[in-house]
This record gives sequence, structure tokens and C-alpha cells, in this order.
Amino acid sequence: MTRIFAIILLVFFFFANSVFAISEKEQLKKELEEQMKQLQGQIGQYENQIGETRQKAKSLKNEINILENQIEKIRLEIEQTKLSIRQTELNVSQLQKEIDAVQSQADHQKSLLSEYIRLIDQYDQESILEIILKKEKLSDFFEEINALENVQTKIYDVLGEIQAFKAELEDRKQALENERDEQQQLKALQEIQKNTVAKQQNRKEYLLQETKGQEKLYQQKIQSTQKDIEFIAKQISLLEKYHLTLEQAITNAVAASSKTGIRAAFLLGVLEIESRLGVNVGTGNWQKDMYQCYRKLGKISKAEKEKEAFLQITQELGLNPDLLSVSAEPSYGCGGAMGPAQFMPTTWLAYRDSVARVTGHNPPSPWDPLDSFTAAAIKLARDGANQRTYEAEHQAARIYFAGGNYNTKTAQRYGNMTLSQAEEFQRELFD
Repeated sequence: MTRIFAIILLVFFFFANSVFAISEKEQLKKELEEQMKQLQGQIGQYENQIGETRQKAKSLKNEINILENQIEKIRLEIEQTKLSIRQTELNVSQLQKEIDAVQSQADHQKSLLSEYIRLIDQYDQESILEIILKKEKLSDFFEEINALENVQTKIYDVLGEIQAFKAELEDRKQALENERDEQQQLKALQEIQKNTVAKQQNRKEYLLQETKGQEKLYQQKIQSTQKDIEFIAKQISLLEKYHLTLEQAITNAVAASSKTGIRAAFLLGVLEIESRLGVNVGTGNWQKDMYQCYRKLGKISKAEKEKEAFLQITQELGLNPDLLSVSAEPSYGCGGAMGPAQFMPTTWLAYRDSVARVTGHNPPSPWDPLDSFTAAAIKLARDGANQRTYEAEHQAARIYFAGGNYNTKTAQRYGNMTLSQAEEFQRELFD
């Protein structure tokens, strides 16, 4: 009796500890969510201040205020991203425990299956006559036959449960993979945010240095924008990574915009964020960073499709595939994205004919700036950016980044950064 009581107590404490651990984790998630909401409220205040200041007369003081508010806003967004990363870490930890629990249940069912199969095997070693002769009563024989039938039924039941556990494991593992991908994407976006803070800080210091803090010099400066344009060009990653001048980037963006109906500033915003996100843009090799990467992840079909598409593209263009640069394998997923639009080979083939009709290049090249800008513009327009509203552009940017998963928090942040960058381009280059 004492032993049974001890076992009951042990089970109770185990259960209580598990519930406490789950409760503690859920509480932490709620706290993180609440902190993110508070940060969002502060971010909103800075956005309002920036908007109000832009409505005022253009002055050195107002411009510095805008830059300082932008810097503080982005710093808050970095903190918000840190909290999101912590959330995904908790989700990963929880999913891993769920996977371990399901795996344990599946292993237990497999042990039962082995035992049932062993019993069936024992029966198979003897003939029916031998079994009957061993029994004192004929009824004992029939009872054993019934038991055997029950064992066979159990085998079918256990097999069904194992299949169910297998399907559940696959679902949980896919969810785990998605969470880990999102975690790495958040970290990549965080680096963009840090980079943006540095650029805005540079802009502030540049303004103060050029004007020596004097309003008169600032007013003179804004009358002659050539030097500012040169400074702006140095701040755009897209130009450096693809060896473009600011004039070439604007010309290609305007050309793609005129054919698709999207804003040129928005297109440049998307391509700029893509170039910052792809820290390894143009430093990879298709075999190592795309083909072998997908194979390592067990995505054999994906590896073969991207390989075939890449070889088809390069063959049509008469180029050596081994000498062409693609994005290197990032911290999440695989590389292989091509040119300023950062299209994967299979995606490029889906847009190739549309690009050819617009640019007249047949076949078009993902490494050609006009073709690449046009491909990105066509995709963004198809996803609604040609409506030119904030909501439509935001969603098109999120789809560009995440495809069907465009409603995740990570995609939301990507959309925010893209629209913020597009607004800067609109004000600095097109207004």
C-alpha cells in the first residue's frame, strides 16, 4: 500500500511540475507579447511625431528632429525584434518537447508491436495438431485461438496508432522547421535595422557637419542638391552590390514602373531591402549554395528543379553556370537567388516570358538590371502594388518576402521596413 501511495505521489508531482513548466512558459509568452505591444505604442508615437514634423516648414531643426525620431523609432523596432526572437525560441523549445513526447509514444507503440509479432511468431512455430495435443481441454485450444485473434487485432490497432504518430511527428517537425526559419529571418531583419540606424546616424552627422548647425547654410544647401544626391547614393546598398549608379537605378526603376503601374520609389525600396537582407548577395555558387544545400536539407525534388531551371537559364543566355554569381547560403534556407530582384531559378522561369514582352530582351537575363527590375515590378504588380495604396504595397512586399506566409510577424516587419525605405526614396529622389 505504501509503495502504491509513493508511486501516486511521484506521478502527481511529475504532473504538477509539467503543468507548472507549461504555465510558466505561457506566462513568459504573455509578458513578451505585452512588452511588444508597449513598444509598438511608443513606435507609433515616434511615427506621429515624424509625420507632424514633415508637415512643418523645411528647416535644419525639423530635419534633425526627423532623423533623431527615426533613429529612436528603429531602435525600438530592434528591441521589438529581439522580443520576437525570444518568442520563437520559446516556440522552438516547446515544439521540440512535443516532438520528443510524440516520439516516445511512437517508440512505445513500436515495442508493443514487436511483442505482438513475437507472440504470433511463437504460434507459427507449431502446427495446429501440436497445439491441440498440448491442451487438456479442447476449450483451452479455442480460448488460445481467440487470444491469437485478439493479438492480430491489436497489431492492426497498433499499426494504425504508429501511422497516426508518424503523421503527427511530421506536422510538428515541419512546424519546428518553420519556427527556426522565422527565427533566422528575424535575426537577418534585425541586422538590417541596425544597419539602418547607422545610416540615419551618418545622415544626421553629415547634415550637422555640412551646415555647421546654421539654418542659413542649411537653406542654401537645399537649393543645391547635387552633393546630397552623392551622399544618398553612398548609402544605398543596391548600387554597391550590383555596380550601378544612382542614375541607372532610377532609370530602370522608372522604366519598370511605367510598364507595370507600381511606384518607382516602392520598387527601389523592395530591391534595397532585398540587397541588405542578402548579406551574401552575389558571393555564392549554384552547386554548393543552392543544389547541395537543398540536398543536405533533404529537399531532393527542390534541389533538382532549381538545378534544372538554373542550367536552362544559363544555357539560353549562352553563359557558363559555374562562373555566374548567386546568393550564398544564408543562415536560414538556401542560396541561389539571382540578380537585383533576387529571384530563384524556378521563379525566374515563371516570369521570363512576361519580362521579355516588356523589355524586348529575349531571352531576358536575371543579371541584367532592366530585366531584373522589371521582373520584380511585374511580381509586385500582380500581388497588388499597382493599386499604390499603403496597404496594397505593404502586402505585396510581404508576399515578395514570404510567399504564402506573408501574415507572419517577420513578414510584417519586412513590409514596414520596405515601406519606410520607399518613403525615403520618394522624398529624396522623386518628389
